[in-house]
Amino acid sequence: MTVRCNPRTVAAALLLAANLTGPAAAQPARPTQPAVPPARPAVEQPSWTDWADLALAAPIVLIADVRRVNRLGRRATPDVPPGEVRALIEGDLRTVLKAPGVLPAGAAWLWQGPADARGRPTVSRGERVLLFAQPLSGGRDPATQPVALFARHGQQAWTPEAEAIVRAILTEALQPGLARLAVTGIQDAFWTEGDVPGQSESQFFLSTAEGRPVTLLVRRAPGEAPRVLAATGDLVGAAAPVEPRTLTWRALACGLPTELPAHLAARAELRADYALARASLGACWRRLAAALPRPSRSTG
Repeated sequence: MTVRCNPRTVAAALLLAANLTGPAAAQPARPTQPAVPPARPAVEQPSWTDWADLALAAPIVLIADVRRVNRLGRRATPDVPPGEVRALIEGDLRTVLKAPGVLPAGAAWLWQGPADARGRPTVSRGERVLLFAQPLSGGRDPATQPVALFARHGQQAWTPEAEAIVRAILTEALQPGLARLAVTGIQDAFWTEGDVPGQSESQFFLSTAEGRPVTLLVRRAPGEAPRVLAATGDLVGAAAPVEPRTLTWRALACGLPTELPAHLAARAELRADYALARASLGACWRRLAAALPRPSRSTG
């Protein structure tokens, strides 16, 4: 399989490989998981959380300049719905932000999305893109790496802002435990009154997908605004304010249930502090259609 040979031959090989590729695969071995649908471009600009979802889950994150776009005919793509088109795209790598190993200078991948008025792909030569993908085995051209887009929105338009966001996410993910941090529910909680009137603290002990201890705290003091903090380890004393657009914020905002479990909500102080914390965190604002597996959420 080589992107410098007959495009139909290459496309057929990539189609076969893509149909064997799934989100769980993270190594350049032959994938065996269920298929990921060919990518479609996002209707909306991805939110910060969408960028984090893609950057953390995809084994490969790279920036490429589109060198060639080969539209596949209807006979080769009978499953493509009307108004859409599938294409084999070849690109020159500019920057590799994340990869399981060294990549060659080029890449080839399948893209599916809306056609223009002439029935052609809306991706053009010279366009710069951000790719979230996984490597495919095979390929006879050592200068080109065949890849499969990791999700339906695995190809995104490049902008300096998008690159900066993704770089910051991947840098933060190097901190132990943060890349896979996912809150799945609330295990327990308690409220304590302070030494002076108006002083109190609530602690909410959270369950996580990886079993990592995470505690959400709300501290109140007379004459001060309530503080929302989180500890992502065993030491509650190391709790720090939750900053937006961070992986800790993402785990909390996207994973916490809307309300406390019934046995904890019976305590009015806990109920009030949890509502305050939830409002302070806000929504996680996923804009792209669900394309990646999420941890199961529970309230117990």
